[in-house]
Amino acid sequence: MRVISDRQKAQILKFCVASFAVYALCNLGAMLLYGGGTSSDPSARGYTFSQNFFSDLGMVRAYSGQPNTSSLLLFASALLLMGMALISFFAIMPGYFTGSRLARTASRVGSFAGVVAGLCCAGIAATPWDLFLSAHLKFVYVLSASFLCSMLGYFVAILANRDYPNRHAILFAVYAVILGAYVGLMLLGPDIHTREGLTLLAAGQKVVIYAGMLCWFLQFLGAYRYHLRHYLWDHRPLAQDGPPRF
Repeated sequence: MRVISDRQKAQILKFCVASFAVYALCNLGAMLLYGGGTSSDPSARGYTFSQNFFSDLGMVRAYSGQPNTSSLLLFASALLLMGMALISFFAIMPGYFTGSRLARTASRVGSFAGVVAGLCCAGIAATPWDLFLSAHLKFVYVLSASFLCSMLGYFVAILANRDYPNRHAILFAVYAVILGAYVGLMLLGPDIHTREGLTLLAAGQKVVIYAGMLCWFLQFLGAYRYHLRHYLWDHRPLAQDGPPRF
């Protein structure tokens, strides 16, 4: 089994940080190139934050009836890139949590769920909802559940490791509450076929997506800085004991 060097891990984490910027730019481009229309108003121009979902960017044909090829390609590329970043990130993260049995177990559980989330990103990209609605929704629900499991796992792992900054556990907890609230809204909330329900769910999704983008960017960046500080700058192994760092 090949062992990944510290410098290779730094490159992987740097890729994760850079992929976030590309992901954000691709999503912005997809919005600008979206073919137009909403479920309640096919004549609407462009992408509407309060009436369009993110998945609308990946439609083969927009609500307006126009081909949506450019938006779809950017949207799918962004999801594939983020999927690769998540898989890479979670593949190396357990190596930072080797101090206690609880930290090791929780990080491995969190990483397994995180890899599943990365694969779901690819699944969402490959299943435009206007062609494969059932499969698309399954990937979306599994993605949400996987994110929640991965964040719970690393929340426990970080708190069990006295060296990794606790602010990252707090960040995971905050985003988990936001994501969990939205999942509850989807399952128990208003009817999406009403204009009010559509507006609430579409706007709520934007909150979840943007909060998630901020959360994962800070996690990628935090892990990169942590790795540099403990492995490349100080040239020393991780300290598993001592006072917690904030």
